[in-house]
Amino acid sequence: MLTVGVDSYVTADEAGEYIRAHYPSADARAQAWGELSEADQEVFLRRACDSMSRLSYRGVTFTAFQPLPFPRYSYPGWAMAYRDLIAPLSYIYPELAEVPEEIKAAQIEEAFELACPSMDTKNSQAANGPVASYSIGHLSETFRQAGEGSVAAVLKSSTAQKIVAPYVGGSYDVL
Repeated sequence: MLTVGVDSYVTADEAGEYIRAHYPSADARAQAWGELSEADQEVFLRRACDSMSRLSYRGVTFTAFQPLPFPRYSYPGWAMAYRDLIAPLSYIYPELAEVPEEIKAAQIEEAFELACPSMDTKNSQAANGPVASYSIGHLSETFRQAGEGSVAAVLKSSTAQKIVAPYVGGSYDVL
């Protein structure tokens, strides 16, 4: 059983609603997702969440002890104290402590891609595979350096990659 906020950002029901809203019912992949048992859907959602957790995001976590990277703060002027974020006026804006809908959508898209691979997976494997280039004449081959923490290396779904791109790239301000 998934626990939202611990091992997933969404439930299997929320994922099903998202897929029904964003993919036509005649889509073979959407049908395949619908035929999976809820337990199998949860496995793919958990794996997608695990993959997303390996990325480096901007800002800091809402609390130091939360198991998932979101919710986060990335606004200047906020500081950590006693392992909790001290955010000016955070009690006035409780929505800042929520997981962005985009992150939930990215998890669902990644789980959907893992469960029902499309050309995204094949293209990702080719683009992120070990061979960067090769030649036939005089036979040469060049291997790429793996970018282990890059979004493209971690996430299979190009849709999920595009969704999380604005959130990725964690860094620290230099004073």
